Amino acid sequence: MKKFLNTISAFQFFHLVRYSTLILIGIVFTKTALTQSAIGEYETFVFLGGAVSFFWLNGLLKALLPLSEDSESTKTNVFSAFIVVQSFSVLAAAFLFLLQPFFTHFLLNDHSVPEMGLLLLFIVFGVPANLVEYFYLIKRKNKAIVIYGILAFFVQLLLVVLPAVLGHGIQMALKGLVLSSVLRYLWLWRIFISKKEIQFSKSFVREHLKLGGPLVVATFFSGSAQFIDGFIVTAKFNEETFAVFRYGARELPLAMLLANALSNAMLPGFANKENLKENLQKLKTSVSRLMHFLFPFTMVLLLVSKPLFPILFNPGFAESAVVFNIYLLLVISRLLMPQTILNGLKLSKPIMIASFLELILNVGLSLLFVQFWGISGIALATLMAYFFEKIYLGIVVHRELNIRIVEYLSLKYYLLYSVGTIVIFIFAELIF
Repeated sequence: MKKFLNTISAFQFFHLVRYSTLILIGIVFTKTALTQSAIGEYETFVFLGGAVSFFWLNGLLKALLPLSEDSESTKTNVFSAFIVVQSFSVLAAAFLFLLQPFFTHFLLNDHSVPEMGLLLLFIVFGVPANLVEYFYLIKRKNKAIVIYGILAFFVQLLLVVLPAVLGHGIQMALKGLVLSSVLRYLWLWRIFISKKEIQFSKSFVREHLKLGGPLVVATFFSGSAQFIDGFIVTAKFNEETFAVFRYGARELPLAMLLANALSNAMLPGFANKENLKENLQKLKTSVSRLMHFLFPFTMVLLLVSKPLFPILFNPGFAESAVVFNIYLLLVISRLLMPQTILNGLKLSKPIMIASFLELILNVGLSLLFVQFWGISGIALATLMAYFFEKIYLGIVVHRELNIRIVEYLSLKYYLLYSVGTIVIFIFAELIF
């Protein structure tokens, strides 16, 4: 097992388990007595929790990794990062609570925020709990990442789906979700106490916020597009349509999770500028390995998704397959990773600019395309905007760092796979 288990593969496995759990929850929900509206309520709950926390959490986590690699201390500084993340979590919960009327009237089509009390607990405890896997990553505890991922998300799966299966309704399922987050939060505190990690560093916090600030802004610009897409759906359609959109707008889990995990796991290495060529080659090799697996798998999914969706979920989610197929094409942009080089070298300003441009393009195209193609138009706008961002960052890496794309990407295979995937997509849309 040690032969195949390293920081990259372990982190990828963790996120794969996390996402697989979300998919399994969705599948089980559609097989129970829960209505499509109730499922939409659950999706809205999770969606709102992510909307008020995703950008600052991901930005701060990305900043934590290279800073931890540079640190000469034997401690991880995760506790100092926890204080920052916990503070932001409380502020995010307060923000959502105070602006509840705004969300209800303008963004949720006059539907109330589902289970506000539970949602606030989910944010305050669930968001900081994400630091557990990053502690293990920094300490290179690869086996611990795998074991923790399996246990944590198995517990989450049971606590969320059992109430639905037993007919206790969506509220009990949401309570199970919050309870699973609290358990992960308590595990984080167990790590702090048992590993004697409770040490606060003001200098680290200053560096963390200094490096993380631009990354927070960049992540907000880049990642908020998907949440704005969701709010466009909630503002124009009902909860049933939102559930259909959310079940389709999942992207290919393996592409998103494995690519993001690879990118994050490579950040500490790129912090060491002396090994730049070695790390570029490592990135190229790792992406090639992903490419040979993800592109063929995507092509297969494109061919089977439309007949499979009504069976996997239920006939009410047939339209989700069209949205899903468009999101599958994001694999083309996911395997372009100039942002990994820039993040690792602590050059966050270009990422911020690219993300801002992507957001403007995504929102503009979404508002335009939704008029013609409904929720599928929103997915198409996301596809175009994401690809634009990666092209922009690739140009920056070439101009500012004199690093050509062929130094971190097997361009010939990438182009062949990309063209083939687009052809399969067109074929699948025309046949079914």
